[in-house]
Amino acid sequence: MNLNKLTNFFLLIVLAASILSCKTKNDLDAFKEAKYDLAGISQIDVNGINMLEKKGPQSFSFSEAATLFSAFSENKFDAITTLGLNVELDEANQDRTVTVTQLKWQLLINDEKEISGMVSEPVQLRHGLNTLTVRTPIVFNEEKGKPNLNNLVRLASLLQQDGAQKPNIKLQIKPTLQTSVGALEFPGFISIK
Repeated sequence: MNLNKLTNFFLLIVLAASILSCKTKNDLDAFKEAKYDLAGISQIDVNGINMLEKKGPQSFSFSEAATLFSAFSENKFDAITTLGLNVELDEANQDRTVTVTQLKWQLLINDEKEISGMVSEPVQLRHGLNTLTVRTPIVFNEEKGKPNLNNLVRLASLLQQDGAQKPNIKLQIKPTLQTSVGALEFPGFISIK
């Protein structure tokens, strides 16, 4: 009789694990197939400097320029950004939410990675507009072990271009999601429009 109870107990555990893993797979699939759009940016502070107030090099004080140059020479930028991320799930999955425990990101210009970083604070995503305030280090691609000042100048000038000359700029994310079976990282980067 004890063997029967033990067998039933194990069957119950296997059934519960199967249900949880199906929910986890459905959550992952729903957010993998979602459409992500950057709806806006209301704050970009880099090493304590509000970048949204800056219109060009003349907008920076000597102290701000020195702070940024020092950070660039060490490739140690710290940014706080508030952004609107629109997540569009299909109709059957619109009630789902997911916790992103870690978010790797990279900015590509003309399909070349220029800067990257990682958000280590958990954020909750759901269908619709998500307003997120995140802190992230920013790392410039390095050449021979050091960031290249020419890449910084090129990035700044490319982002200022208008119209047909504007480069192909792409933000990509690679989230790690909290699931019932632990943290799972997406296998590849997702492009944000």
